[in-house]
Amino acid sequence: MTSAAKETKPAKATWVSLPDRKISATRMTIAYALGVAVTALLFLAAYFLLDNIIIEQRSAAQRVHVVEQQRVLSQRIALLSTDLYVGDTSTSEALQSAVGEMERLQDTLSGKADPAARQLTAAEHELYFGGSAPLDAEVRSFLDDTRRFMTATTMSAGDAAYKALQHHSRELLLPALDRAAALFAGQADARIEQARLAQQVLLVLLLIVLALEALLIFRPLITKIRLYNAHLYEMATLDPLTGLANRRQFDEYSNREFRLARRTAKPLSMAVCDIDQFQQINDKHGRAVGDAVLRRFGELASRILRDTDIISRVGGEEFALALPVMNLHGAMIIAEKLRRGIADDRTDNLPPFTICVGVAVSEHGDKNMDALLQRADSALQMAKSEGQNRISCLNRPMTEKPTPSDAVPQDS
Repeated sequence: MTSAAKETKPAKATWVSLPDRKISATRMTIAYALGVAVTALLFLAAYFLLDNIIIEQRSAAQRVHVVEQQRVLSQRIALLSTDLYVGDTSTSEALQSAVGEMERLQDTLSGKADPAARQLTAAEHELYFGGSAPLDAEVRSFLDDTRRFMTATTMSAGDAAYKALQHHSRELLLPALDRAAALFAGQADARIEQARLAQQVLLVLLLIVLALEALLIFRPLITKIRLYNAHLYEMATLDPLTGLANRRQFDEYSNREFRLARRTAKPLSMAVCDIDQFQQINDKHGRAVGDAVLRRFGELASRILRDTDIISRVGGEEFALALPVMNLHGAMIIAEKLRRGIADDRTDNLPPFTICVGVAVSEHGDKNMDALLQRADSALQMAKSEGQNRISCLNRPMTEKPTPSDAVPQDS
């Protein structure tokens, strides 16, 4: 009887545990699905909230920017009209252009240019079109006074229009524009506070859900994904031998800096470096030493360059440098520091080596970054044709005959 009882208990326990495990797995699956669904909903809510904040802030920033432009234009118009009033007729065209630009901005801001594109709030509508001194009327009155001054045929009419526009500019228009800027900024702040409260609620809910999921599911998974993504990023953007940027990252960075340089009218310099007689180093000392030379070059160059500069290995022993906001003189100084630093370096277990450097700076005729890079490469070929351990530069577009604007010969 005792033996039979002992045999029955395990069988009963095993039979009961199977559905328990199935129920547990089902509950876990349901809980996981619900957690993912809640997380997805919270992410969607956060996304749409953030998107709404971006749209609102962009609109507010545009309005404030337009008002600030109008303030500057009103002062410019007042100054130009003074110049014209005292007899400087050369300012007439600039004055007319400023008037037209200010009117265009006013049409855009008030919705006259495209009513469907500009929906004014009640407070904004009251500011621009309500009250005893609406801002829209003030701006247009100021512009009308300026036009009457420019087209005045008699001295008395010109004097009256000039005094009126100066009075508008100092006493009426600037305070009204200040009120508009304050209104736009205040409304933006209020919308931000509302969005911030909603964001905090979403954040608390999201953190609770994520904390519960992270303890059991996502922590190991996220760790592996993070490591894998970091590895992929390094593979996609870095040269595996030197640790420098690869050609893809260099092209993205330099193209972005080239577009920025064109918008801001600031220089962008490019340098291309080549290790002299690198094949002979490989043949005489072996490929391992050649690889060490490449790594050593990257270390020395990284010390010389600024944080905003980028250096990339674009070929076997060829490197490219992008130097934002640096003119030709500054780029030549960097190239000389780099050339001298390489030539003077005496690293243990490495043979001495030198480089040639070609330098070019962006010009008005450059249509893209490749034109600048090609000019720097042409300068490099000129330096190499003159010997070793040299730098050279070009400052003319590739459409002209390449001639060196400057060259720094050095002892080989």
